[in-house]
Amino acid sequence: MPTDRDYKILSDESYEVDSNKNDQPWEKGDILSNSKLSTDYKVLQVKDNKENGMQAMAVAPIKNGKPDTSQVVIAFAGANADDDLDVLTDAQTVGLNKDTLTTSTRVEVPFNPNKPSDRYVTNTKIVDAQSVTALQFADEIRKKYPNASISTTGHSLGEYLALLVAAENKWLNVGFNGPDPYGILSNEAKEWVKNNPGWLTNFRNRGDAIGNLMGNGTGAGIKISLAMGLNPLKGAFHSLSTWKFDDKGRLIIPKNDYNKKAIQQESERQLMQQFVMGMVVLQELKAKFQASGGGLSTNEKIYLEDSQALAVIQLASSEFELAMTNTIKIYQEGMLDLEKLWQQCVSKARSEASDLSHGEIMEMLHSVNCTESTMVTLPNEEFREKIAKAKQMSEKFTRLVSEIKSKLAELVQRDQELARQLG
Repeated sequence: MPTDRDYKILSDESYEVDSNKNDQPWEKGDILSNSKLSTDYKVLQVKDNKENGMQAMAVAPIKNGKPDTSQVVIAFAGANADDDLDVLTDAQTVGLNKDTLTTSTRVEVPFNPNKPSDRYVTNTKIVDAQSVTALQFADEIRKKYPNASISTTGHSLGEYLALLVAAENKWLNVGFNGPDPYGILSNEAKEWVKNNPGWLTNFRNRGDAIGNLMGNGTGAGIKISLAMGLNPLKGAFHSLSTWKFDDKGRLIIPKNDYNKKAIQQESERQLMQQFVMGMVVLQELKAKFQASGGGLSTNEKIYLEDSQALAVIQLASSEFELAMTNTIKIYQEGMLDLEKLWQQCVSKARSEASDLSHGEIMEMLHSVNCTESTMVTLPNEEFREKIAKAKQMSEKFTRLVSEIKSKLAELVQRDQELARQLG
């Protein structure tokens, strides 16, 4: 699975699909090689739409010298400030939720002595919006690689499109500083994002005026304070270069009071993505084992690759359990923080109003909606519900792992018996 850093680099490289910007744009078959990528990627397909200005590319990680098309990433380019089509898209699609783009071109006409002032005419053209062609490109990739696990990424306008495509196709997404496309989602997609938190991730710089446009209807936004101040006109807030990553390629969220929620959201995202990717791997193994019927995997092999399969299962299981443990730990720490905050609130009230009785102090706090119920009990109930949900996911995961291990043991036994017979 791509790392957060991979998604950031792919988002950045998608800008290079634009042939108006780059003399040597990315083309099908090119290899993306970057020392900071977790692996090289091969470009499977590109789209450079000259009518509406949309650029995108589909890539796959290279494993053992070949592109692994079981994993495909579609990266959408963000707006080019010098491209009138991108500017129009920001205004008409992002701002007004339109699925068409109205363009105007001023053309000089031959001189007419009867109308000497009319030297130019304006030609108006209506074309599909970038949102429409982004979905069309995604559909092409889905049909070409029907068995692939597809995810999307992008920056700015690119993440707006990437979120739209991921929501409509029920895919994973990780992107940066994108306005929220909830207003143009289909009703089915709106229902899906509501019921599947954690699948869409839009990292937003707290001070970025562009990336925080259009609310957060998809629930994808994780707003992070990068200690850069809050000047909305400062271009650096919107830049991809502001994001930093650890040695494993995971996004670094600075630890400060503002980012407590972001850290919790990020932990939930990692849990959900480990669950989704792990379930995909396990379901594929389950289907393979059930289809094999316990016979030979090929004419040349006697044994199924049971040790490799078991390693995959154990890795998926351990990574999910680690993510779940970390998430529950954050929830529990949040519960303790709430209790500590309530005690501090009561202590401060006592010091400020030492002449009042305990009951009078509680009544005063209640008048400003500051009670143990609102500050501790009710929020803790939400944390407990989240812990219960995480444990339910763990139980589902564990059941599938157990079922696959049982099937695997059965296949190993059959292969050993077959080996003895052939021996």
